[in-house]
Amino acid sequence: MERTIVFRCWLLAVGCWLCGQSAKAQSDDFGIWSEVNVEKKISSRWSADAGVEFRSRDNASEADRWSFGADVSYKMTDWLKASAGYTLLNDNNYKVNDSGKKYAEYWGLRHRFNVSLTASKSFGNLSISLRERWQYTYRPEKTVTRYYVNTTNSHDAGDEADEHTYSSKSKNVWRNRLQLKYKVSKTWRPYISAESNVVSGLEKIRYVAGTEIRLNKQHSLDVKYLFQKTYGDDEEGDRHIIGLGYTFKF
Repeated sequence: MERTIVFRCWLLAVGCWLCGQSAKAQSDDFGIWSEVNVEKKISSRWSADAGVEFRSRDNASEADRWSFGADVSYKMTDWLKASAGYTLLNDNNYKVNDSGKKYAEYWGLRHRFNVSLTASKSFGNLSISLRERWQYTYRPEKTVTRYYVNTTNSHDAGDEADEHTYSSKSKNVWRNRLQLKYKVSKTWRPYISAESNVVSGLEKIRYVAGTEIRLNKQHSLDVKYLFQKTYGDDEEGDRHIIGLGYTFKF
């Protein structure tokens, strides 16, 4: 009975919050993030996982990026875990020059590395975790064709097109995530989290409400809603995201 009440209160709180956000969402973007992961427990302390992810943008009408990542984790104590990983990102870019007269559409690769420490503590069925992550992303130099804004979509612009080289670029981000998860049953584990991205200052915050659905020991699903609030000159902008995930453990 107690678990049912907690779960219903969680759903009610999330529903009220989503209704409040929808009133402000007309100028925000919407996308879908989907992922498939595999996890392997190597020993009592070591584990590894890998996965692929697809993201959409522009009200889920445009591909945003594909990515493949892998990481390894080491359980230092009962409450502290260290991990390191790499992700290959393939982004669908749309860029306009400073004058607003030329644009470029192209796919480009980025390389991302991360190192994390995660502290967690359980209080009965409730678990609280704090993850601190350093993230480094490198974008190689890329030469692309740019087109004038007033040309047709045929990309047959003749003299109205030129080539432009985007210089290589690197970026360091410090990410902080606080998460609360409640074990309603063997199957359902709803959670909420907030994560900040800091560069020279606060770049973005992501608020998440979702649930794990553990079908059995090997198969689990993840369904979530994510709201991303950006600050400063971040190109992504504010976004509302529906996330769908599948994990296979062996």
